Amino acid sequence: MKTLAAALLLLALPAAAHAGGIEDCRSKEQISNETRLKACSAVIDGKQASTADTAYAYYKRAMTASANPNADQAMIMADVSKAIELDPKLMEAYAFRALGYNRAMQYDKAIADLTTAIGIAPDRWGLYLLRAMVEAQKNDTKAAIADLEAALARNPPASSAESIRLRLAKLKQGAAK
Repeated sequence: MKTLAAALLLLALPAAAHAGGIEDCRSKEQISNETRLKACSAVIDGKQASTADTAYAYYKRAMTASANPNADQAMIMADVSKAIELDPKLMEAYAFRALGYNRAMQYDKAIADLTTAIGIAPDRWGLYLLRAMVEAQKNDTKAAIADLEAALARNPPASSAESIRLRLAKLKQGAAK
């Protein structure tokens, strides 16, 4: 009986470590980037988390790593792509990867990821705003205008709505010339 209890205790230890890792990885609390990176890496490396938790850990590790200006962008994009591979419904990962594509001036890939994110969460006005910004950088004024109007139709907070209206007016003015 003692042997069985000891074995159960040993089996429980990795799960307990995993639970703490995913809690720190998912935490909304202010923790250091180093702590979050270690926690998310522990979830990934432990190979005991659920697919959803592992996907989130890849996404969060990519986001956290991106705060370092010297971070390896290829590694960040690989992590967020792995998150999407594991959980194709992780809307935040698509939006984050779109920002990376936009930064690399891969506008079509950014727009595709934002379109997928919008398909997952069609009521999120910020996704339309992000896609409009990418479309504007791509000089697709018509699509940018449509997305800014779609963002407004989803009732953003007043301060954001005002900013969107100003962008919209500017784009419409430029399109009329």
